[in-house]
Amino acid sequence: MSEELITSLYPSPPPYYKFFTADNVEKYKRLQESQDNEAMNDLPGELRFHKPPPIPSCQQYRGYGSVWSLVHKLPSLQESGWKQLYNDEDEKITSQTKIDELHKLLDSLLLNFLELVGSVSKEPAKFYVKIEDLKLILINMNHLLNTYRPHQTRESLIMILKQQIEGKKREIAEIDTVMEKVKKRIRESVASNSTGTSQGLKN
Repeated sequence: MSEELITSLYPSPPPYYKFFTADNVEKYKRLQESQDNEAMNDLPGELRFHKPPPIPSCQQYRGYGSVWSLVHKLPSLQESGWKQLYNDEDEKITSQTKIDELHKLLDSLLLNFLELVGSVSKEPAKFYVKIEDLKLILINMNHLLNTYRPHQTRESLIMILKQQIEGKKREIAEIDTVMEKVKKRIRESVASNSTGTSQGLKN
């Protein structure tokens, strides 16, 4: 399999998908149920593709042309190869400090944009310098905003749980309402039957 095939945006299915036939799946299940470790370690032919690959021992893996980390942690700007324009570390910086830093970066972004407009009118050939400055500021702003992702995830989960709780409460209220209606109908039926029985005895 060529490197181009592996790293293309929408790669073709790997050629071994053809080995996952119904017969091969059944054979693999029988081998699993036999609990024969020797047979499972030395699978014949096409069946070896049915055995899941081992857990990666390294910290990264490649997928769809990009390198992904096994540890779900936002990489720092330095690790990504960019200069960090704010001082504090992502993990230690407080929410208020983040807001202040974002305001500073926004002010710097507007200033650099005005400088870009001025440089284009005077020295158009040097516009790329300011473009790189704007790019660096925007990347820093984007990275700083991404540090809020864990908070966003937690709040989204809380919102989903609240919606589920409210839905369950509505269902319980509807059940209680229907139950009261059924009880009322039963009482009315019992009362009408009792009245009818009493009148029949009198007659």
